Amino acid sequence: MHSDEPAGPAGGRDRRAILLWWGPRTLFVVGAVVLVVESSRGVPLPELYLALGFFAVCSAVFVGRQLGLGHERDPGGHSPRWLLCAAALLSIFGVAALVAHLAGLAWDALPLVGSVLLLLGLGWFVEVWRGAEPGRPRPALLVWGAALMAATALAAVVAALAMPKAKGSLFAVLLIILGVALFVFLPLGLNLLSEWGVRQLHARRSDPGTGAGVRVVAFLGLAVVVLAVLFVVALWYLDWVLAAVLVAVALVLLLAIVSNTHADIALVLAGLCLLAAAPLEYPAPQTLSPTGGQRVLVAMGDSYMSGEGAGSYFEGTDDGGGNECRRSPSAYAVGLTSAGRGFDRMLFLACSGARTYNVNPGSGPGPFRRQPGEPATQIDQLKSLASSFHPALVIVAVGGNDAGFAILGEACLAPGDCETRKPVFVNNLPKVREDLVATYRSLRQAVPADVPIVAVPYPQPIAAAGSCTGVALTKTERDFIRAFVERIDTTMHEAADTAGITYMAEMKDSFATHRLQLCERRKGAAGVNFVDIETVNGLASQRFSPAKWLHNSLHPNERGHAAMRDTFTTWLDSHPELLTPRTPTGREQAKVVAAAEPEPLCGMTDIAVSAHCKVQIRAWELEQVRKGWPWLLLVLFALAVLWAASIAVFSLLPWTGWSYRDPVSRARAR
Repeated sequence: MHSDEPAGPAGGRDRRAILLWWGPRTLFVVGAVVLVVESSRGVPLPELYLALGFFAVCSAVFVGRQLGLGHERDPGGHSPRWLLCAAALLSIFGVAALVAHLAGLAWDALPLVGSVLLLLGLGWFVEVWRGAEPGRPRPALLVWGAALMAATALAAVVAALAMPKAKGSLFAVLLIILGVALFVFLPLGLNLLSEWGVRQLHARRSDPGTGAGVRVVAFLGLAVVVLAVLFVVALWYLDWVLAAVLVAVALVLLLAIVSNTHADIALVLAGLCLLAAAPLEYPAPQTLSPTGGQRVLVAMGDSYMSGEGAGSYFEGTDDGGGNECRRSPSAYAVGLTSAGRGFDRMLFLACSGARTYNVNPGSGPGPFRRQPGEPATQIDQLKSLASSFHPALVIVAVGGNDAGFAILGEACLAPGDCETRKPVFVNNLPKVREDLVATYRSLRQAVPADVPIVAVPYPQPIAAAGSCTGVALTKTERDFIRAFVERIDTTMHEAADTAGITYMAEMKDSFATHRLQLCERRKGAAGVNFVDIETVNGLASQRFSPAKWLHNSLHPNERGHAAMRDTFTTWLDSHPELLTPRTPTGREQAKVVAAAEPEPLCGMTDIAVSAHCKVQIRAWELEQVRKGWPWLLLVLFALAVLWAASIAVFSLLPWTGWSYRDPVSRARAR
């Protein structure tokens, strides 16, 4: 059996060979293990970033050695057998771990560990395949690479045609097939075709008849790469930050694949571990316990009240598949307890995704349903604590999810003009008003008559600007969103007047007053997240789910909540009567009336009805994506040009025509 370790005098191992060949690979594996372990443990982000930095250093050493000295070879110039065996074992263990996870084995880190093992195994397989017969053009690379790319294209087409109508196990099978095609066949095919292309250019570069032409092609490729870098800079400057990041990642990943190093493995592995990392959580402070408080603020409603979008959450409120209320320490309601407003305690009941029936009491005439992870509906939780404190003020923000604002945002981010779906959303508002009246009246009955209740509307997120750089919405769509938010707020105002509670109109202009609206300044300085990517806590199956990554989008961030807090405190200063003892009026003691069972409304996620608004919108979104296939072809063409340019660039690097060995051993060989 061959060995890739050069023999020293008397058969002893050469220490320098061990350092150059085994050292960097061992360092890379150690760095990967450290990163995977830290990510699996769910450590705080600073500790994870430290592990990521260590892995980056280890990867840089290994990739640098691969670029400078090549890959391990046995004395015959072939890839060592141990590398092939290790690749097979890693791949088998990786597949076994993923299958065990799909079979229901309860170990949270299993999908991450399985994915990393499979990634390393496939990477080492690619290293063996690309290293075979070094320096010689190999038609087999072209054949296998083209076959893998054709299989990828076929799987993508079948999935695009069949998945929209597939259900149950068929959908799961199609999803697995698509995943294998995109994450196994596609990278393998690109690697093999890249190796074939680099070898072809190297062979022609040494030919006097074609060498000059190859050099021209190589420098043209370098020019394309430089233009791509300038394009990324321009996108960033124009505030298309997410687009700039995506283009940069595509460029770096293509260069890494073509380079025949482990740079692509390192990039993907780092991405997996970052996705698996759970966001930082904070313990709930004592002020969130209302018992014993003299001036208790009660905050109820949905995500605009709970603080979703503010980036960090209290422990136990950001668990994917469990409690996803996402109550944030940066929420403006929490800030009111420390902003000199006289509130010493707070009852924080607001929960992301809440609709009116998540607030309604279970004993009332209206529909009710507690949210996952919550002990009861919000009013029932309030009533269960009624004997332990007397609220000073109750604030509530609810109705946006009943009106379908979340699905509206999704529709407007999809291809096509979401304004054409206007009737689907606007026609729901009369029913939303009825439900709000019933909820407000139930809340009025649940608290003592002398406790003021304030309905808080939604701030206008987008400025009325003619042009808007960096926000992927047409002017028609922006105007539609602005008008719809205004109609939701008007609906809340009418319902509050009918139910006899206070309506805080000033909150509508909070972002405008503080100049924090989208389209008024760069997205990074606005008070609203446009598209914000962050995973959740909880099980790995939840953290890796793309459906959980965009929950912060189109929600106020920390700046937005600070502005809302300032607006609220200013408004409260101008209404001191709200916090002074008073005699309840008949209007505030309005009788609770029954609300009809809610019809399927946009934004509802747990009732499957064929005529559901959300089903209609999703079908429309899919149709818009299908109509956008020419743009998809254009993107694929651009990526193909970048890939070809990357191959041309790497053909400029020196090529020896044989496999590198340790410099000391080469000197001895001569």
